[in-house]
Amino acid sequence: MDLVTRSKRPGMDCTLDVYFDRGAGFSKYINDPNTYKMVLVEAGSFAIEENGKYRVITSPAGIILNEKAKLNVISEEKVKSLTLYFKPTIIREEFTFEALNSGKYDKFFTALADEPNMSRDEKLEQLITGNIPFDSEFCHSSIYQDALILTEFTSNDRNAAYYTLSKQELDTFKRLVVSIAYELREQPDNYWILRTRYFVIATLFTVTADFYRNWRQDEIYKDPLVAKVTRYFFDHMEDEITLETVLRRFSVNKNTLNDAFNRELSMSCMAYLENMRIGMARKILQDTDLSIGEISSYCGYPDTNYFSKVFKKHTGQTPSKFRENSKNQI
Repeated sequence: MDLVTRSKRPGMDCTLDVYFDRGAGFSKYINDPNTYKMVLVEAGSFAIEENGKYRVITSPAGIILNEKAKLNVISEEKVKSLTLYFKPTIIREEFTFEALNSGKYDKFFTALADEPNMSRDEKLEQLITGNIPFDSEFCHSSIYQDALILTEFTSNDRNAAYYTLSKQELDTFKRLVVSIAYELREQPDNYWILRTRYFVIATLFTVTADFYRNWRQDEIYKDPLVAKVTRYFFDHMEDEITLETVLRRFSVNKNTLNDAFNRELSMSCMAYLENMRIGMARKILQDTDLSIGEISSYCGYPDTNYFSKVFKKHTGQTPSKFRENSKNQI
């Protein structure tokens, strides 16, 4: 299928190289080889395989996929996603995949061209945050500046990137993507193409200028069983989870499960769950004013006294004391 949007306006016989899809799970076109993809995962979690290794992604998340990326989902639960497909030529006619991948527009990176051991992502961070002189062509020619907003798609280091989104970033990203979807669907006047292009560029700028700071949900697992169980833990943080629950759900025996976790994470399956829950509790204590009882329940400990005991074992402090000390450090 050619992922474009055709004009419905009288007298406007044209197509735009932008397409929108949303729904439960992932779009069936997610591995289209002829488009860039920006995906907003609003809900749920999933595990993917990449070159024999495994990654767990939890919502809310943003995903950037270039034309070469293959999203190989091996496990998912309650995923809701919005996907924007586009060709880079919507930014400029010169921006074909071949031209962008050739590096001919990489003037932004010229200052660090003699750093062969530095990845493109490392160069990007140095150039944005450092005090490095730029190639004058980048400063004075808009074509190189326009190419920079596509840098997340043209990295030689990877074909896909995964970002944890804050609530503010989630709201911004969703507002822009939904605005694009409205223009493509309704085409309310003959300016719909102009507005769509504007919103696409605004979305790309948000990704390039903001998301790199969050950088990525990048914990990689070598064993698919560990990835699947870890994803299950994220999704069921509030639930009572016993070792027997995990063994039944994943049709595995205790030794196989714990051997996999010990090889990967140097601890047993249930010890990892406890670490995960206490890590989540620490974050909530620092970032919110929820009561200790609410946090205890959210992190899978219906007994607040037991939660406090486990928390102190990991941190040396009670939850209340930890919160007090965290606020004093601000």
